[in-house]
Amino acid sequence: MIYASLTHHLRMNSDAQRNQHYGDAISAQVRPGDRVMDLGAGLGMLGFMAARRGAAVHFVEPEDILEVPRQMAAAEGLADCHFHQARVEDLPDLDPVDVIISVFTGNFLLTEDLLPSLFHARDRFLAPGGRLIPDRARMAVQPVSCPGFYQSAIEEFRTASAGAVTVAYPRLRDYLVNTLHYDYFNDIEHSPLADPAHFRPMDFYTETSTACREELTITVTEGGLCHGWLGWFDMGLGEQWLSTAPSAPRTHWRQVFLPLADPLEVAAGETLAFGLHRPERGDWTWTTRHGQRSQRMSTFLSGPRDPQRLRRESDAYRPQCNAKGEAAALVLALFDGQLTVAEIAARVAERFPALFPRQEALLGWVKGLVKRYS
Repeated sequence: MIYASLTHHLRMNSDAQRNQHYGDAISAQVRPGDRVMDLGAGLGMLGFMAARRGAAVHFVEPEDILEVPRQMAAAEGLADCHFHQARVEDLPDLDPVDVIISVFTGNFLLTEDLLPSLFHARDRFLAPGGRLIPDRARMAVQPVSCPGFYQSAIEEFRTASAGAVTVAYPRLRDYLVNTLHYDYFNDIEHSPLADPAHFRPMDFYTETSTACREELTITVTEGGLCHGWLGWFDMGLGEQWLSTAPSAPRTHWRQVFLPLADPLEVAAGETLAFGLHRPERGDWTWTTRHGQRSQRMSTFLSGPRDPQRLRRESDAYRPQCNAKGEAAALVLALFDGQLTVAEIAARVAERFPALFPRQEALLGWVKGLVKRYS
């Protein structure tokens, strides 16, 4: 799990641009005596910034990484720091907080699907008149020419060679042009063909959905071969905006490239119509229209799809419990505080002897259920 990774949190903590903007917002908005929630605390840097402003801070983090800020608070004698290892959706009742600090904006704003948790925390825990850091965001795209990146990300994977042996992958390109490609375009050669277009503004105080359904018309300012669209987001922290654009100072957030299957030759003054659709937690679909030509790409087509799995993902599917589901039901029924994990695993092995031929695999599976449900 990426959020449990120490290196992931260290990379975030090393983001000087992010830290400066958050630090300025915390200094401006957190007052002595405030109650603050550091939502998705990780290593706790932002919560400690608030604590040093004289706030009582609740660090909320579901992963074991929370032990790091817990130890730091104890070592520094910060008595008004409180630690909750839980998802915010599972958090017991707390008194309302004056400020919620979060870093729940993913690449291209929506990618990590964390904003619904921020909205839940806001509705449940933010006091009337409370403050959010950040408090708003918006998405942005622009058409780009990037022949080198397009070649390396899409075209080069048609074949693979090892010595004298070459293997062809005729369908692989079809998957790759329907894939979102995340990278640091601050360091990748590309040529913008139009000014950035901002869309999908979000006010975090009032927003309730992360669904996206946008249609834009963009005027080309520089002629060239358009290979696709580059996307990013900006977020507001009090009086400031922090941009993750490729033209801005680099942050730990990456930009996203949304390719075209067939690059388009465009001229200055022409228009491109761009559509971006995504249901909450769903697949991304982007369309491009240039004159009479139209291209529609979707992450739904970014890899082979198992028809059986697709049927199971349908709202109309009527599920039936398989053997592993019955075993899981048995394990959960035995979570009564009386049996050890090893004893529960023995019960499963007795009832379902063919399900887990290896004892180690069975114990690992039971421990996974223990971690999630006990």
